[in-house]
Parts: sequence; structure tokens; C-alpha cells
Amino acid sequence: MKKLVALLIAAVMVFALAITAFGAEGRIAVLVPNADHGWTGAVMTYAEEHAAEITAEGKYEVNVITSTDASNQIQQVEDLIENATADYVVILPQDNTLELTMRKLADSGIPYVMFDRIIDSAAEKAVASVKGDNFGIGAVTAERFLADGMQPGDGIVIMPGDNSSVPTYRNDGFYAVLKDNGWTDEQAAAIYSTDYTGWSRSKSKELFVNYLDTHTVDEITANKFFFTHDDEIAMGILEALKSSEIDQEKKDAFLNAGIYLGTSSGLNEIYSVLKGIHQKDYSAEVAQLADLFSVTYDPAMIKIAIDDMVSFIEGVEVPQDHVIPVSVVDATNVNEFQGFGDAVAVE
Repeated sequence: MKKLVALLIAAVMVFALAITAFGAEGRIAVLVPNADHGWTGAVMTYAEEHAAEITAEGKYEVNVITSTDASNQIQQVEDLIENATADYVVILPQDNTLELTMRKLADSGIPYVMFDRIIDSAAEKAVASVKGDNFGIGAVTAERFLADGMQPGDGIVIMPGDNSSVPTYRNDGFYAVLKDNGWTDEQAAAIYSTDYTGWSRSKSKELFVNYLDTHTVDEITANKFFFTHDDEIAMGILEALKSSEIDQEKKDAFLNAGIYLGTSSGLNEIYSVLKGIHQKDYSAEVAQLADLFSVTYDPAMIKIAIDDMVSFIEGVEVPQDHVIPVSVVDATNVNEFQGFGDAVAVE
């Protein structure tokens, strides 16, 4: 009898441990791009840390699933729907090619939160669309340029990220402020945009070198306002200026033009450049810029997206359009902000 009781107690303990391990109230899948650096790399790291914290509490099982590209993520979502491997989903879509797949997820009845790259056709059925204020990033960048003296028709270069909603909203905010300040459609249409950078520093460097190669000294001098969609892109510009890949006359034309460089995200490297402590020492290049600033876009927002899903499961109302405000960071206030990634700086 004692042996039977002991076996029953052991069985109950194993069952209790199984409940704790697998989540008594649901399985949450967090789907994010796989990256080991930059903004998406930081998103992945924050997601994994927060998933471990929530899972350790024993109430939910939170698994982070990374994807190498859009087709890989599409397969992950479709497998999840078909095999019912999660009860809830938090997803940062790779890009807009996931639109059909997101509609399938919406039709499946599995509650989901979209993060950062919002696919509009799937937003209405989402528990929440959590994102930084992409429209605001473009708007405050244009406002800063206007405060720096930009006039209707002045030369502007935009270096966009990719074909997702993020660059679209950033450009929308930028152009909206220009229109509100007297720019005509023709003047706005004349703004030069490079190809997509893919949020890649190396691609940004390549595109910037190509921009200098394909423009005259007069054109380079006239384009004084640079709106890059990410700090990695801005770092690509700075690295190019330190390299020997650029014709010296055109490099001098750019540096002597009094360039206003606006970027965004909160990369620690840009913060160390603003502080003047980057070990590669960009102080000479920065000194020749008329302005350098970065607008915040914290990758730790993925934690808010996961928390919104937890709140939804627990019956707490969450904002369906959850926009996180932004701030402008420059040399005067950079010490008030915490960046992400390696600082690449000497203290």
C-alpha cells in the first residue's frame, strides 16, 4: 500500500512538473528573423531573454523561433497553423511577402500580435500591432532638418531600409512635414532615394560609394540633408568616408558641404560616435558634419509585444494599435539613453 501511495505521489509530481514546463495556460510562439548583429539581432536577444523569464514563472511556455528569410518564416507559420504547435503567436514578419500567410494566420483563429513590420491586411484581426513610431521618426527628422535651416527645394538624399511597412511609414512622416512646410509635389518628387539598403551596413556603404561615384561635385555639395532609415546605414556612410574607396575630391565635397545626417534606432556605435569615444575615431568626420542625430527605435519593444499577448490571455485589454513614442538623441543628451549592441568604444 505504501508503495502504491509513493508511486501515486511520484506520478502527481511528474504531472505537476510537466504542467510547469509546458505552460498551464498556453504556448506562445515568438517568430523573429535570425540575426547575430544590429537591430534584428538585438530583437532576437531580447525576445529570448524575455521568453525564458516568462517560461520560468511556470504559467506559459514561450518559444522563440528564428527564420533565415521570408520563405523560411512562411513555412514556419504554415507548419504552426497545420500542426497546432502554439496557442498564441507574436511575430515580426520578415517582410511584406508574408501578407498571404498572415491572412491564413488570421483566418486560423490563433490570436497573434504583430511587431514592428505591420502587414496592414492582417492588422484588423491582430490582438495588437506593436511598433515604434515610424511615422514619428520621419516627422521628427524632417522637423530637425527644418530647424537646421532646410528650405523647400533643398537637396535631400534618403537611404531606405527595405520594402516593408517600416520605411513606408518613415517616409510618410518625413514627406508629411515637408508638405506642411510649403514643399510642392514637384519638390518632394525631386528628392533622391538610393536603392534599398536591406538594413545592411555593407550594402549601405556600397550604395553611398555609388552615390558619390555617380554624382558630380556640385550635386554632392547641393544635397546637404541625409535621411538614413537606420543607424547601421549611417555607420556604413562613416565607414565609407574612412575608406580609400572614394575619390578624394568627392569625399572632400561631401565633408565640406556641411551635411545634416539624421538616422534612427539607438545603436551603441552611433551613441559612441556622438560621445566621441568610438575606437575607430570618427571625430574628424563628425566635426565636418553640420548635424548628426539619431531617433530612438528600441529593439526591446519586442518585450512589450510579448507582454501584450500575455495581457490578452489574462483578459486585460491592450491597445490594438500600440505605438511607442520616439526621442531625438544627439551629442547634447546621448548620455541619457541606453543603446543596444556593442559600443565599439574606449571609455
